Amino acid sequence: MILIPIELDEKTIASRFRKADMFVFISAETGIVFQENHFKTDKSALFFANFKNYDVDALYVKGLGYKTYLKLQALGVKVSLIPEDVHLYTHIDPNELILLTDDNAEIYCTLGHHNKEAK
Repeated sequence: MILIPIELDEKTIASRFRKADMFVFISAETGIVFQENHFKTDKSALFFANFKNYDVDALYVKGLGYKTYLKLQALGVKVSLIPEDVHLYTHIDPNELILLTDDNAEIYCTLGHHNKEAK
């Protein structure tokens, strides 16, 4: 199942993953399912446990932090970045996504606090 963070209009791709208003879950078996993000202010494991209920194995996202990438990787979720010029989830071309790997994740995962210098 593919997971994409979206805005309340149920069309626009959210710029942030964990703070997205909603998620769209897409699979051949269940079709398209929308779910409000009840955990957007929650830093607990419940945020990630929710995705296990849907058997999420792929995430398409505009941006996320490196620590979040590591948690998703531990769950077996493949993370791909959506190009900045794509705004609607229905316009995503899987051939234009950038698959995050151990070799490139620290470069592309720019949100969060993992790479900020201590003051």
